[in-house]
Amino acid sequence: MQFDTVGQVARDFYVTGTPGVPVYLLDGPRPALFDAGMTVYAFSYVNDIRSILGERKPSYLFLTHAHFDHIGAAGYFKRVWPDLQIVASARARKILRRPNAVKLITALNADAIALAEMQDQGPLYEQPFEPFEIDHAADPDQLFELAPDLTIQALYSPGHTRDFMCYWIAALRILIASEAVGCDDGHGYVQPEFLVDYDRYLRNLERLARLDAEVLCPGHQMVATGEDAREYLRRSRDGVRRFRSMVEAFLAEEKGDIDTVAARVKAGEWDPRPWPKQPEQAYMLNTRQRVAHLWDRMQAPPPF
Repeated sequence: MQFDTVGQVARDFYVTGTPGVPVYLLDGPRPALFDAGMTVYAFSYVNDIRSILGERKPSYLFLTHAHFDHIGAAGYFKRVWPDLQIVASARARKILRRPNAVKLITALNADAIALAEMQDQGPLYEQPFEPFEIDHAADPDQLFELAPDLTIQALYSPGHTRDFMCYWIAALRILIASEAVGCDDGHGYVQPEFLVDYDRYLRNLERLARLDAEVLCPGHQMVATGEDAREYLRRSRDGVRRFRSMVEAFLAEEKGDIDTVAARVKAGEWDPRPWPKQPEQAYMLNTRQRVAHLWDRMQAPPPF
């Protein structure tokens, strides 16, 4: 099945806030959150989480990567729940200590307010992004025990970004993969999301597929279960190869003009897509990076 709404999607597992930029909640003796969406939806996330947990508080917040639309409400969460332990990769911790990175994250979250207002997804939180610290820098494959029979495994999965972590809940066969598996546009196309390393991104897709997840959680729009989860991963792997072939052809035609190629990709990938979709500024930042990475890859000498 595919779920494109908030609410319960599996035993003790929920989508909160908005399906476009969700925060996932795993209930249990030590409840855990996964990603922190955008700042503007902070009220919605907290309201949904409290409706499920009641007076109980989440113990952990596991972050996949330090992009603005995955960490936007983390500082607010920490203020609401001071004992919340925030987990991410060591690289994410370094990024969040860079003033220029925080400045960009703050600006992109501020830009998202106008888009949220157009979509009438209130109540909206219109305060600035709140910087925060990572409490635990997770090692690759590190296990976090929530109960004797319930652990979260951090899977270092660079490709979309260098700081990327997926999270595997083996007991429930739930995989929080975010952009490591691309983003479904709602019409069958899975947008490839490698930004820094095409080859590792593809290898990680193969590794994640071998987990045979029963519940697959991409970064945006929907959750897939059962055979739909497996089909999603097949489409993602096929799509990333087709995308590379298309962009390499564009780059050859345009003699390496990255901006022109990024605009051609946008015309076919972003422009026809209905709202809600990734804000244009963020999409173009990512797409230019995808194109530039493939151009660099084309120029690299062949391995011996």
